Amino acid sequence: MAGEEKELKAAIVDAVKLHGHLGPFLVIGVRMGGVAKRVLNQDVRDIARFHVTVRVPSVIPFSCTIDGIQAGTRCTLGNQRLKIENTRKQIFAIFRTENSDRVVQISVNPGVIRKVMRKMSAGMGNDELAEEIAAMPEGQLFTIEKEGAISAVRGW
Repeated sequence: MAGEEKELKAAIVDAVKLHGHLGPFLVIGVRMGGVAKRVLNQDVRDIARFHVTVRVPSVIPFSCTIDGIQAGTRCTLGNQRLKIENTRKQIFAIFRTENSDRVVQISVNPGVIRKVMRKMSAGMGNDELAEEIAAMPEGQLFTIEKEGAISAVRGW
């Protein structure tokens, strides 16, 4: 477990360098990317075969999730391995490996989003909220669906 925590902290530091500051939705994106890499058995050598479609409200702070995913997966608009679609409330991403039907959909628990937004409105700082997200059990933070999202990524 200590190795996973160290890896997560390093990934968050990288994401902050890209994004400019620490925040809960950035950490959500980093964690989504980490889960997808683990579930799809992706490592550094295979990362160029990774593609993601992110569905997220296109307003701050929700859109910060995108930078976390980019930092954690190296999928970007520029390398054309990242596709972004606007939604009203949900935050989820569909990850797949190139030339494969290995797919995982990771959805953020709507209750977590509501809780974060309530705490932000009450004045809790980004750093503290980011730490809460980093420490939150994966099963509480996300719903993870393997293979079932294949039809959602047709056309890639």
